[in-house]
Amino acid sequence: MEIDLKDKRILYELDKNARISYSEIAKKIRLSKNSVINRIKEMERKEIILGYNTLININTLGHTTYDIYLKFKGTSLEQEQRIIAELVKNKNIWLVAKVEGNINLSLLISTKTPEEFNAIWKKIHEKIKPYVTVVRIAILLEYHHFPRKYLLDSNQGKTAVIGRRDNINLNKIEEQLLKALSENARVSILEISKKLKLTPKSISTKIKKLEKQEIILGYKANLNFRKLGRSYYKIMLDLNDLKIVPEIYDYIISNKNVVYFDKFIGGKDFEFDLEIDSFESFLNFMDELKKKFGKFINDYEYLNPTRIYKSQYF
Repeated sequence: MEIDLKDKRILYELDKNARISYSEIAKKIRLSKNSVINRIKEMERKEIILGYNTLININTLGHTTYDIYLKFKGTSLEQEQRIIAELVKNKNIWLVAKVEGNINLSLLISTKTPEEFNAIWKKIHEKIKPYVTVVRIAILLEYHHFPRKYLLDSNQGKTAVIGRRDNINLNKIEEQLLKALSENARVSILEISKKLKLTPKSISTKIKKLEKQEIILGYKANLNFRKLGRSYYKIMLDLNDLKIVPEIYDYIISNKNVVYFDKFIGGKDFEFDLEIDSFESFLNFMDELKKKFGKFINDYEYLNPTRIYKSQYF
């Protein structure tokens, strides 16, 4: 779907900070406030913008996140849709994504103890075991969110790194506040204050505290990469020398199409994600990567995520 430069500039600002005001966007890109509002509403209507996510470092709350890869076996489309619907409804699962390739589903579950995860996963697995093969269960150590530089061919923007561990305890109000922001990062302070029955000033102070504690790391627009003319690829490298990891990291983050980097226990040696304009461009990217680091790469595989059904921490 074609969008013009002004729309791309709006998306770029929302990708950097989804809580930016309409007035601030209007000032930055020299449009009227009403024009900015109308363009955003139209992109929401066309599902170019799917929502607004708050980046919450749940590791700071003492949580560990488990990344689960599943592959359907002998299932009909109806059975697959039923399983996906059940997984989406499960309150213990905060991400459900459809994938093409060696796996079909990716799930994220966060718990405070391995025992808690085991109990949750056992109940889920018992129900779906006849229909799926478990390809892997890995522990997510770090998750790097890069700005979508491809929107404006820009190198600006801050990287948000989910990973720092702590054991901060939240009170009930802070949990409700995070839930509201998790559901919609652009929800107004006034709306939250009415819901939680606190003053706007109190809500603003609490948000700033959560940001200072680095529980909240930022706010991003959830963009429909397909409607931006992009395909999504997750690349997983098997390396013969782990000392090369920092050099590969520096290389990939210089590319405007790289949007995430992940570090796992139980995963591949190096994993990262691209939103790129075509399969041919993806192959060219991999050719260049192999030219530079081929002697360090034993093998690689890639996945093609096609749809995110659920992405909400709380």
